[in-house]
Amino acid sequence: MILKYNFYGADTADCVPVNDKYSSIADPKMLYDMLSEIWCEYTCAPRMRLMWTPENKTLGQCSITAFLVQDIFGGEVYGILRRGGNYHCYNVVGGCAFDLTSEQFGDEKLCYENNPVQLREVHFAKEEKKQRYEYLKAELDKKLSAEYTVLKIFDDDYGCEGVPDDEEPMCSVLVTDGNGSEKWLKYPDSFLTENDIKIGSKIRITE
Repeated sequence: MILKYNFYGADTADCVPVNDKYSSIADPKMLYDMLSEIWCEYTCAPRMRLMWTPENKTLGQCSITAFLVQDIFGGEVYGILRRGGNYHCYNVVGGCAFDLTSEQFGDEKLCYENNPVQLREVHFAKEEKKQRYEYLKAELDKKLSAEYTVLKIFDDDYGCEGVPDDEEPMCSVLVTDGNGSEKWLKYPDSFLTENDIKIGSKIRITE
């Protein structure tokens, strides 16, 4: 199934991480999927919290999300001036503009050209915003530590006797997490086949 992403710039947002810590995040769409499980009332800007809902999950998340995107993919953060003097933040990487939190505006069309660069030093001068950013980043790091990439798969060696009649063929799988740590795991061969797990596949492990 091909997923449809509705955030601005989704069709061209194909940049890759410049930060090795986040090398397992394939592209901004994958990051969007992960953040969709983290964005919450707490990470929402305080002035908007009463309006935040799971159905409008990107509401009030723009600046902390944009600077986290910059941590991962590089580029610049820009801001669209809104009523009241606040800036809605988005990212430009390699000439490609995308906005992971644009869905909060519904059908409103924002202008993503000729906007000023936003500096984290200015935004994070607000302690509450800095704390929300740090929480968002910490929760993403937790997710990455539980998500593994398959590096190698080996059929277990049962010797001349072969697989015992009462046992299922097993495989040894070498995986790495988002922080570069590696570990060996055991899986039934049928599980790998049924779930189309191969080298490069992403799997989640409950510690």
